[in-house]
Amino acid sequence: MSERQRSFQAPITYFYEEGKANLEECMKLSFEASLAHDIKKLVIFTAVGEGVKLAIEEYLGLAEYSETQVIAVSFSNGRVPVNISAEDEDLFRSKGISIVRAHMPFNPILGTFQERGVAQGLSLLASVLETFCGSMSLCVQAVLMACDAGHVEPGEHVIALTSDTSVLVRACPTTYFLSDFIIREVLCKPVLLTIGKREGQPENDEEEDSSSRIAEAAANTEPKILPPGC
Repeated sequence: MSERQRSFQAPITYFYEEGKANLEECMKLSFEASLAHDIKKLVIFTAVGEGVKLAIEEYLGLAEYSETQVIAVSFSNGRVPVNISAEDEDLFRSKGISIVRAHMPFNPILGTFQERGVAQGLSLLASVLETFCGSMSLCVQAVLMACDAGHVEPGEHVIALTSDTSVLVRACPTTYFLSDFIIREVLCKPVLLTIGKREGQPENDEEEDSSSRIAEAAANTEPKILPPGC
């Protein structure tokens, strides 16, 4: 009997900036990975439905994704000033796409009297995950919410994504997050946290060309992250 393989290599795509400019590439990588890993469910965290519409228009009609199921997860009603339009909600439901809205597991609960403080619960975990990138916390919470709502089974492997981050994870309900949840692979993520930590942003509010700032930050950062020859 041959010795069991002890390792494997898998590609990770790094984006030089955070945000929805990466949505199309992130979606492409996620769907391709779903085929490579035989993943049947993609959990998309979306504020206004743009990512879900892209999945419908570009991928779900293709024969190779005929068995792929998309689950949309969004903020609870009233949490943010933007929302998925009624028209898009009808479109998603017509395609069999569930929409999950609920209090996000890592968000604090505000007390009646603010001077008594805020109940943090798991909120510090969001900050920890955001050291990877701003969307990592959203990907993780999206899967927890989808599992809590019954759209993903405990122990099931799914791909979770936002506009700039995609991960392959083993799902579980929120109750068992610390004991059962696993981030199995990172498929893509921003390497510069241009939104969450303002990397590459000017220290003052004066106008400056965004692309040149990001390019400069990338040039200064890349050797520290990717050693020569990698």
